[in-house]
Amino acid sequence: MTGDRIQLQQVLVNLIANANDSMANVEGSRVLSVRSEIESDGDVRVSVADTGTGVHAEDIDRIFNPLFTTKSGGMGMGLAICRSIIEAHGGRLWVSPNTPRGAAFHASVVRSASA
Repeated sequence: MTGDRIQLQQVLVNLIANANDSMANVEGSRVLSVRSEIESDGDVRVSVADTGTGVHAEDIDRIFNPLFTTKSGGMGMGLAICRSIIEAHGGRLWVSPNTPRGAAFHASVVRSASA
């Protein structure tokens, strides 16, 4: 499977923008990290982690739902679109807590045989 570079880039841009927004009003250090790796099964994982406000436990199950947002003025479509793009590429998108604070979003997609 060959990925659509523009769509995958849009996912990354959205996750980075969300991380930046999450850290806007946080006191102390602000760290955003982007990491990529080949998993043991050959899939490619990209993770975007921040030291922002994180995702509240009650929101974990609905953070990717269309029209769900925690941002004032947000439309609630960004993460839903990101998940649909990743799933269309045979992958998955999920969130986990970051340490010591914040969130880490992970996208895992099947690595192309020609890569």
